[in-house]
Amino acid sequence: MGDGIERAVRRLVDKDEIVDLVHRYSYYVDQKFYDEIAELFTEDCVVDYGPGVGPPVQGRTAFRAMFGAGRGFVVTSHHNANVLVSFEGDDRATVRTSCYAWHETSQGATPRIWGAYYDVVVRNPEGWRFARRQLRVAGSENWDAEWHPLADAPKIDF
Repeated sequence: MGDGIERAVRRLVDKDEIVDLVHRYSYYVDQKFYDEIAELFTEDCVVDYGPGVGPPVQGRTAFRAMFGAGRGFVVTSHHNANVLVSFEGDDRATVRTSCYAWHETSQGATPRIWGAYYDVVVRNPEGWRFARRQLRVAGSENWDAEWHPLADAPKIDF
């Protein structure tokens, strides 16, 4: 019984750390803490925000470069909900997070998207990190870009 309880508690702690990772990402983006954002990802990460944003970015250094000086939005506000975690072992999990993101451009436009992040997270010596992240979009407003459609997303068993 002791090992079972210990394993269950470990799984709950892991899930809480993964959910915190998801929320920390949005907080760092909204606060423009770009170096801290990059630290949430593995060295060999793959990040894909959709074909209208650009090709998938590979590696932490390239991902950090996406947030280069003078680029981006004046302000953003990212909101996460329905964070679902499916463990694929002790050190790997699939995560699906519903998201809403509001942005303001320097011209005063306010593009918005509704969709979900599809993530693979792994445990490394620093803790849980994103190994893969893909944004899938159900809808957008004031944003002329091609997205990965949420409707075509793979089913994840939770």
